[in-house]
Amino acid sequence: MCIRDREIAVKGILAVFWLVLVPIAVGRLPFIKRRQPLLLERFLVGYLILFSLMEILALPMIFLKMPLHVLTISYGAAILLLAAGGIFVTVRQKDRFCRPDTSWKENICLWLAMILILAQIAMCVLLAHMDADDAFYVAQATSGVQTDTIFEIIPYTGQKYYGIASRYILSPFPVFLAVVSNLSGGLHPAIMAHMIYPAVFLLFVYGIQYLLGRKWFPDDRQAQGIYLFFAACISSFSAYSVYNSGSFQMVRLWQGKALLASALLPFLFYICQSVLFSKKAEYPWMLLAMADLSCCLLSSMGIILGTLMIGIFLLLCLVFRRDWKAFLKGLACCIPSMVLGVFYILIV
Repeated sequence: MCIRDREIAVKGILAVFWLVLVPIAVGRLPFIKRRQPLLLERFLVGYLILFSLMEILALPMIFLKMPLHVLTISYGAAILLLAAGGIFVTVRQKDRFCRPDTSWKENICLWLAMILILAQIAMCVLLAHMDADDAFYVAQATSGVQTDTIFEIIPYTGQKYYGIASRYILSPFPVFLAVVSNLSGGLHPAIMAHMIYPAVFLLFVYGIQYLLGRKWFPDDRQAQGIYLFFAACISSFSAYSVYNSGSFQMVRLWQGKALLASALLPFLFYICQSVLFSKKAEYPWMLLAMADLSCCLLSSMGIILGTLMIGIFLLLCLVFRRDWKAFLKGLACCIPSMVLGVFYILIV
């Protein structure tokens, strides 16, 4: 193995550390006073914390025109501290990772779904589609890494913005790509976006679908497997249009708007059901706010769509449950995105 191959292998291991192991560790924290979560739940919830933290740290640094390495160090230190806290909670509460679950042994549809999902991952990684929007999203991250800046360089021309990138600045998902690339030993953002992101985020997408299946068919393991397999099949045959979420998922999952449509909005839908329509909330209320803030990070459309989805669930909760307390709590969870929405209208 040559030196360059060794370097790429080391950077790939670092990428797995930051994009898989760290979210799993961080995702234990919201469940300290609750039940032991599934490993999958920890992975999914961990990303809500990581995305929310990036939005909170990146926005002020963008407007203050601070260098990228400051954000990288601050963000890396923060999530390492959170991961250390998650590991401490895991050890202290003696979590068991290998709990017996007969559903996988007895349900052939779950195995078929897993095979199909792995095939999709292989296709997305080895046969990556080079989308025209990469000229902005991936190039923005690459420009930031090369110049040590945050949203100061126009990726199309290499010149500095005269003002601010008003359309994108409140949803700096390319900055997340730049930061993770730096944390992964300087792995090129294009490699990270086209080869690492699809593998990680497809697991994220289908992890959410698995949780939805468990919620909708709690006592029917066979139905859960059929649902997950059906969801994977629909995505595999969604190229009849370039505008549906399945097509976005399969050909441009490294872009924020695709991840919003394929993963974050379904995850927000799941959390709304679990928090607003349960007699006792299955997840902490803070996760609802984090899910909404994560939608804001991914795309400017997420600022509107995330708040709109929560608003619809709040109205349904008020109509069917007459629960004003839950309504006010949910409304409070939308405050950050509503503030960003007003600010977006002012700067565009």
